Amino acid sequence: MTAPLPPADIASREPQLIHLKQGSLIERIFAAAHNPVHFDRSRNGRLNAPDASYGVLYAAQEIRGAFAETFLRVPGRRLIPLDLVAAKARAQLKLTRDLRLVQLAGFGLARMGATAEVTHGGLPYDAPQAWSKALRDHPDRPDGVAYMARHDDEAICYALFDHAPPCVIEHARETSLDHDWFWELADVYDLGVAP
Repeated sequence: MTAPLPPADIASREPQLIHLKQGSLIERIFAAAHNPVHFDRSRNGRLNAPDASYGVLYAAQEIRGAFAETFLRVPGRRLIPLDLVAAKARAQLKLTRDLRLVQLAGFGLARMGATAEVTHGGLPYDAPQAWSKALRDHPDRPDGVAYMARHDDEAICYALFDHAPPCVIEHARETSLDHDWFWELADVYDLGVAP
């Protein structure tokens, strides 16, 4: 099934907002060669701008969500390539101000005229990106979207828009994922590492 496009009356709809407090920590797994505070302006991400006019930073409430969005992207995969693990790092990001995010999950979906396909559907990302732009442009000016991870629908993830002023700074970083938390999550998802 294809994700619906934003309804024509989206600007008049009242989104369900969640509030993240200044000083809160969120989790991110990112390409180790880059800065973890990166607002992606490509058209490659599900909730990226359809015209690359703004950036989106993806993170999660807990490390489980960041793990799911990074390492479970290939449905049915049982082995994680070792080079993929080696190329990633973990960061905790600290919120520099209060954030208001549209809850694009639960009853927040129906309030906006969306369905779970918006954040759970596969390629192409035309519909999710249309939602990203419609929500970013909403009169309530939300700071991003809160949604459930596609491959673990109990894990809360965030797509943060690059509104000014900046909303996150790096708090802590692990350049290697060879830690107990990583192997415990791999075990929960019944994943091994490919040689």
